[in-house]
Amino acid sequence: MDIQPISSNKFIVGLTLDDMIELDITYDEMDYSNIETRRVIWTILDTVRKDTGRDVDPSGNLMIEAAPDPDGGCLLMFTVASGRNKKSETVVLKANATRIFEFENVDNLLDFLRFLPSNASKRIFSAEGKYRIELATDTANSLNRIINEYGRFIGKDSLTVAYTHEHWKELSTSTP
Repeated sequence: MDIQPISSNKFIVGLTLDDMIELDITYDEMDYSNIETRRVIWTILDTVRKDTGRDVDPSGNLMIEAAPDPDGGCLLMFTVASGRNKKSETVVLKANATRIFEFENVDNLLDFLRFLPSNASKRIFSAEGKYRIELATDTANSLNRIINEYGRFIGKDSLTVAYTHEHWKELSTSTP
């Protein structure tokens, strides 16, 4: 378990696959309404307290963002909120399951598409002469080097995905 302080109210915990096995949880099972997830969070926060001296109350104002790691672990970003008007609640947000990439022109997009498996789920968008493709995270991870030859990573957060869906024209959708 790797603990990285970001600021006075934020820190990141990196869990390896071995950590996940030891904690008896998978990324897909993480849901704060589940008692097993709460147990894991309490265990992590106890380790954070022991290792850093930072005491975080899991029943207080806490937001936890989770993102899967391609190696089977995950990253957890903890944000401790404060203030009198804050609702006492802990929330776990999972990262979006897709990635958005942008291509400068149609030729770059078409060159990349030659490498994309025919059964891969994808959505293609265009705006102002540029093109974007939305791919499942596992597909994007497996083609990362190739994608970077032809385009660039734009984002994986729900805001980037929502912006693309709303402001770019969808040209194509395919699902396996």
